[in-house]
Amino acid sequence: MTARLAALFAIAVCCYAQSSGGGGAIQGTVKDATGAVVPGAKISFLHFDTGLAGNTTSNADGYFATPPANIGKYKVRVEAPGMKSWEGEIGLETGRVAVVDPVLTPGDVTETIQVTETIPLVTTTEPGDGSTLDAQRIQEIPMNGRNLNVLLEDVTPGLENINDVNGGVRVSGLMTYSTDYVQDGAAANNREFGGSANLQGLESIGEVRVETSTSSAKYTRPTSVIITTRSGSNQFRMAVYETHRNNAFGVARARQDVFLDGRPYETPKLIRNEFGGSVGGPILLPSFGLNGKRWYNGRGRSFFFLSREGVELVQGITREFKVPTARMRAGDFSELIDTQGRRISLYDPLTTRQEELASGRLVAARDPFLNNQIPVGRLNPLARRIYEITPLPTDITNPIATNNLKLVAPTNAFPDLSDNP
Repeated sequence: MTARLAALFAIAVCCYAQSSGGGGAIQGTVKDATGAVVPGAKISFLHFDTGLAGNTTSNADGYFATPPANIGKYKVRVEAPGMKSWEGEIGLETGRVAVVDPVLTPGDVTETIQVTETIPLVTTTEPGDGSTLDAQRIQEIPMNGRNLNVLLEDVTPGLENINDVNGGVRVSGLMTYSTDYVQDGAAANNREFGGSANLQGLESIGEVRVETSTSSAKYTRPTSVIITTRSGSNQFRMAVYETHRNNAFGVARARQDVFLDGRPYETPKLIRNEFGGSVGGPILLPSFGLNGKRWYNGRGRSFFFLSREGVELVQGITREFKVPTARMRAGDFSELIDTQGRRISLYDPLTTRQEELASGRLVAARDPFLNNQIPVGRLNPLARRIYEITPLPTDITNPIATNNLKLVAPTNAFPDLSDNP
């Protein structure tokens, strides 16, 4: 019994995101061959991937509409007394209302008219201008990194990814606050900075639709990004991926960066691992020893889907600094000049005194070091210690004018794993 309760608890955790809030709906008007509406027609629809079925009835005006439904392909069947049955297939996309207008003809109800293609090529019922990406296209499109906003920038004309604290996209130069993010029917905006907030990884996205012009009035901004997460189906499906970049071998290993004086330096390290996977299917519970029969078969009823994505990055970045030259560390500042070639004089603090000007005003005065050289015995012990741990310059340029130390500074990005049930 304990094992059963644990299994049921796991199912509850896995299934909470199986929502159709981010899907669409099917609507239309049933008519006969003369164009007259057909009230009371029975409309049934079947989702191919999951086997989930539903039905509704046309009203007095022949109109019907389904409740919010999952994305995917559906079989629609329409029946009315004294009419031949009508069957067709239609694809339902994220944030869209699929319109199908069945035409019934007189005949035996046992006869069926099958329509092989009912997906409209042009949408005439919505004023919005948008495009939709399904899971297959998301997987096939080449991109640098698995970031949804980067993907949208690559495939949507006029859309720009904003790589800052907002973490969103904008269209036609508008601020990121102009974009509305909706995931599975719920708002997914960053309310503090604008942009997106905690969007799912690409592995868990079923479809994403971007409306860039005259978006629906149910959204509050000019641009809308509508996301539907994936769910399980009647078939078990699993996918894993791994992308690896390492400059320790190949062409990247042979590359050498060279300074102005011709001396090579170490190529910055780059080791990047991007990995993840997903698994989904119907919920099947074993019998736990009860006559070898399954205790629960969720095909056509309940499903699960899990995804996991992560990134590990070890990267060296070439940084530039200004550091004293070897002669300066020995107290010789004879080459200390500004960007215009003018010498910068150093004054001995031990010669500080007061002098009277011709006006009678007293001012502080010091004598310059001879040839701008500080005696070795006068160097501060703390300065000597700092010089010991500070790298020598890698460039002969003047540190007052420009950077003279270039080196590789390592940075680490710790694993950022996300579990998306």
